[in-house]
Amino acid sequence: MNSGSNMERHPIPPARKTPAVKGAQQAPRGQFSFRSVVLITAAFVLVTLLVMYSVLRGLATTDSAQGAEGAGQSQSQPGQSAHTSGTDGSACTDGNESGDYDDLKLGALPPGGKYAKKGSGKFRTVGKPGKKVGKGKKKFTYVVEVETTVRAADYGGDDAFAAMVDATLANPKSWVGAPQYSFQHVDEKKLPKGAVPDMRIQLTSTETTAADCGDSYGIETSCNYSGERRVVLNEARWVRGAIPFDGDLGAYRQYVINHEVGHAIGHKAHKPCTKDGKLAPIMMQQTISLNNAEIYKINPDEAFGKDSNTCKANPWPFPFGYKKSK
Repeated sequence: MNSGSNMERHPIPPARKTPAVKGAQQAPRGQFSFRSVVLITAAFVLVTLLVMYSVLRGLATTDSAQGAEGAGQSQSQPGQSAHTSGTDGSACTDGNESGDYDDLKLGALPPGGKYAKKGSGKFRTVGKPGKKVGKGKKKFTYVVEVETTVRAADYGGDDAFAAMVDATLANPKSWVGAPQYSFQHVDEKKLPKGAVPDMRIQLTSTETTAADCGDSYGIETSCNYSGERRVVLNEARWVRGAIPFDGDLGAYRQYVINHEVGHAIGHKAHKPCTKDGKLAPIMMQQTISLNNAEIYKINPDEAFGKDSNTCKANPWPFPFGYKKSK
């Protein structure tokens, strides 16, 4: 076979051009057509709606689960009434079914978190020293301490406890609002040789509290232990509060600080409710009750008598400022 000369050659015809339709518009290269933009936008909106639906459905499920959990907790048994230092802080409940304290005995410790039963009698210093607050000539220095057997996780931590003490005593509705008083959180190590703080404000176990304050009332209390210049704040009360404060733990903590510090700076006597419906005086034993006759049942002090005056809970010496509260 000869190569090339006898082979027929058929030239490839040129590609046919499709005639353009008159009036039609072609999208420029690199750009989407109007129809493509519409489809992409619709898809984006649809995906967004699906995501929002999933999120909202998840939140509804979470709320339902929490509601069921809360309902389960509300059926728990109420905590035992407070008594002596033998209270076991590990046996705690979250509250009673009715949501109030009607079923608790007078002066009882409300249900709530754990607290330390066992005491060591040893303390660690907490918080930071600060500047003097108030302008009064009767200056009281203090340190803040926590018993070593008291667990920080149960009461919110050392810094939180010290900060609450400092903030309460610096508040103008507290004792510093009176022109004769001033206070200062000090570093004991930096005091002049031989000098000691005027007060040791301490958070203590129930065992140590009972040993220092006594147990004549048969309930958990705090006290001012003047012989050693100690303001003894019972951790059980710090964690759980008191019935008259109706669950307001912050207000109760302010009250117990102001009440016991009041004893420490010279206000020795307890005060009764002088008028029904009035704010209770800070030196009233509000941990027990806001009613004179009820306090008299536990503390038969003639100052209370047996009248039926009932005050409202009050954490401050001067709730309306010094002049208006006088």
